[in-house]
Order: sequence, then C-alpha cells, then structure tokens
Amino acid sequence: MNNKTITLLLIAVVGALLFIPNLGIVQLCDWDEINFAESAREMLITHNYLTVQINFLPFWEKPPLFIWMQVLAMKVFGINAFAARFPDAMVGIATLITIYLIGEKLFSHKFGLLWVLVYAGSILPQMYFHSGIIDPWFNLFIFLGIYFMVLYLSPDEKRNKSWFIFLSAASIGLGIMTKGPVA
Repeated sequence: MNNKTITLLLIAVVGALLFIPNLGIVQLCDWDEINFAESAREMLITHNYLTVQINFLPFWEKPPLFIWMQVLAMKVFGINAFAARFPDAMVGIATLITIYLIGEKLFSHKFGLLWVLVYAGSILPQMYFHSGIIDPWFNLFIFLGIYFMVLYLSPDEKRNKSWFIFLSAASIGLGIMTKGPVA
C-alpha cells in the first residue's frame, strides 16, 4: 500500500471511531430524526419505497433518498436509533475523506490532514454525524456540486472537463433527492 492509501484508511478508521460509537445510546429526540426514522419504518412495513409516509399518509415535505439509506440500515441493524443514525455516521467518514482529498489536491498532504483534524474536532460535525437528520448528506452533495463546478470552470484544469460538469450535476441531483428543490 502506498502512503495515500494508508492515510485514507487511517482517516476512515478515525472517522469510524469518532462517529459510530454510542449512536443508539440516546433515543431519537429531534422532530426531524423521529419523522425520518418513522418514514423508514413505515417503508419497511408497507414495502412502499416510492412514497415517504408519516402515520401511513403521504409526507411530501422531503424526497426519499435519505429515508432509503435509513431503510437499508434498518434492514441490517433492526429498527432502532442506531440504525436511524448510521447513515449520518457513514457520511461523516465520507466527508472526512472528501475534505482530505480536496485539501491535498488544492494545497498539500499536510493541509488536507489539518483540514480533517480541524473539521473532525469541531462541535457541529460531532453533532451532525451522531444524528439522524438529512443535513449531513445534503451538505456533502452541495459541497461536491460546487467543487466539481469550480473544477469545470477552472482555466488551470486540463483534464476532461465534461466529466466535472457531469459530477457537479450528479451531486446537485443527489442533493435534490435528499432535501428537495433547496439544492
């Protein structure tokens, strides 16, 4: 393995140690956490994976992507607070890896690591990645959409630019599937 692979594995392990333990120790308490977990539970019960529901009535406020992630976690871990929060712990790990890779590309290996350390040690990521809300996924998709658009528009970028516009559009599309038109 090369140094970059070791660094990425180390970041993933540290992210897992920061974000996965104690996910289910506290019951769901936020209105959003409760509603999203309930929507996932109802999808499992009804086998209707296309319509987000609350109290078995259509709930048109949010698109289904995040609920689907919770459904998958509930299929693996059971219907509980841990499963409802597990997707956000996973996006926490993905976010740390993403900001390292971007920091390394734009500046240096040291900058990428410093960015990861500062971000992981901040209070808001700790709260977000231990929750069962949509925002961590939404934030990552919007961040990536903007980042890939910047690469597309950059005169310094010489690689296949059409790939960057596709990645930007796909990221924003995933943001729309996560939180709706606000993306």
